[in-house]
Amino acid sequence: MTWGTRRALIIILVVLFIVIFIGVAVSSPVRVGSNSVLVINVEGEIEEQRPTDFFSAFDGDTTPVQHDFTDALDTAKTDSRIKALVVKIGPLATGWAKLEEIRSHLLSFRESGKPSICYLGGDGAGNEEYYVASACSEVWVVPTSEIWIRGMMGEATFLRGALDKLKIIPDYYHIAEYKTASNQLTEKKFTPAHREEVEAIVRSIYDRYLTDAAAGRKMTRATFEQLVEKGPISADEAVGDKLVDRLAYWDQVQDYVKTKTKGWNPVSLAKYRSQIKNSGMTEIAVIHATGLIISGKSGNAPGGGFIMGGDSVAADLRHAREDSSIKAIVLRIDSGGGSAVASEVIHREVQLARGVKPVVVSMSDVAASGGYWIAMSANKIVAEPNTITASIGVLGGKLNISGLYNMLGLSTDYVATSDNSTIFSAQQNFTPAQRDSFQKMLQETYARFTQGVADGRKMKVEDVDKIGKGRIWSGSQAKDRGLVDELGGLDRAIVIAKQLSGIPADRAVHIVRFPEEKTFFEILMERHQEDSAQWTSVEALVRHLTSTYEPLQVRMPFDLKID
Repeated sequence: MTWGTRRALIIILVVLFIVIFIGVAVSSPVRVGSNSVLVINVEGEIEEQRPTDFFSAFDGDTTPVQHDFTDALDTAKTDSRIKALVVKIGPLATGWAKLEEIRSHLLSFRESGKPSICYLGGDGAGNEEYYVASACSEVWVVPTSEIWIRGMMGEATFLRGALDKLKIIPDYYHIAEYKTASNQLTEKKFTPAHREEVEAIVRSIYDRYLTDAAAGRKMTRATFEQLVEKGPISADEAVGDKLVDRLAYWDQVQDYVKTKTKGWNPVSLAKYRSQIKNSGMTEIAVIHATGLIISGKSGNAPGGGFIMGGDSVAADLRHAREDSSIKAIVLRIDSGGGSAVASEVIHREVQLARGVKPVVVSMSDVAASGGYWIAMSANKIVAEPNTITASIGVLGGKLNISGLYNMLGLSTDYVATSDNSTIFSAQQNFTPAQRDSFQKMLQETYARFTQGVADGRKMKVEDVDKIGKGRIWSGSQAKDRGLVDELGGLDRAIVIAKQLSGIPADRAVHIVRFPEEKTFFEILMERHQEDSAQWTSVEALVRHLTSTYEPLQVRMPFDLKID
């Protein structure tokens, strides 16, 4: 036996030992005492589903996802072992709809009468952090912190100036005036239509923020708005203005809980979620559809997040449709769209599934453009008031990088069999004939999109066009326009799915989640190399992410930060 072979065996044995050790630790039963306090950390970006990669499975993937928070809060409010709740809120980098959903479950826990403290222990708390905190019965803050509540702004970044310096010409087209995703490349600031829709979305979210936070703190909206407009506010001022209840350090939080529960027996979310039962006999599928939509299979995006493969989500829908034990399907969408082709592949499976059993869509932070395309034929659509949705439009084009090549001293040459052979060449703009052909494809895709919405929502095509044109709406605005049926979170979508499938309201259901969460051992033993082949090539991944193969896009009109 060579040294290389022996070394490989030693590494394998060490890895197996670590895996077995972790497996035993994870499988060990977690005891929740009869006098416990649930301690939840809410910070950073909150995802809808767990990563399916090797390393996440290896470390046990302790990072909570959205339903971990909501399931734990719902269980804890009626769990006699949980006597109090403490939510430690750090800097947040997630969307307003997810925060709204978590906040609604915090309010529900608050109604149980158990103490709930939202503790702002980070370097200041902005609009998002304070919005969540306002749902607890008490808000505490570190004495030296600041309450960074303030007016709200929506900001977009434009690349046209940089492209000009690089001699790159963006040659993009869109249907219609509000479909402004390509503005990031073609403009240097908001167009009138772009500004109009940004202002409308920011105002909708801001109004909701003022109304909800004021109600949580039991003050009038006008009073809270005055405080917001003078923010940021020091911790001392915040107490005087009744924005927070107490200045305290973490040890004082623990001491307070001890007086309320006769002890400090903390249970983390990671431990508590393993106690949550999913034991109903009747099954409902929750299918997660997250990230940029591409043709092919789903995967993890570089740097975090998800890529939604049309084939993967379609397969999950097909599985749920063909499984007779699953009585209804909830499609949970968190996507700003992507490939029109991949969106239609998923849409087709939604239509087929609806013919067999109820399909209810639950919208998370974003379900726009392609994200709305895959939703439009469901039996019912549920969105949070702050969900960004609709964006019924289409765009496409290319970047002409010939100027950059000339600047760098690079050159290309080609032969072509016809004039249209060069339509997607990155070395020239569209010719007039190519532009006409491309715009015709855009018009055909837009017509298919609006017709699909009209059929699914039982509307006239001309009425869809009036609220389409690429414009995004908040969930509450979309409901007013018939694009959404009800406002609420995943729990409301499940209630509707039960109603549509004839499941009694008081009957517990077993939630079957897709894609299936794999253990480390399952991933280790998989031999389906073809499933990951498309991600082994950097070039292939870049092509997918830049949509080189899919020039027609149904994507959100822009990347927007609202805070």
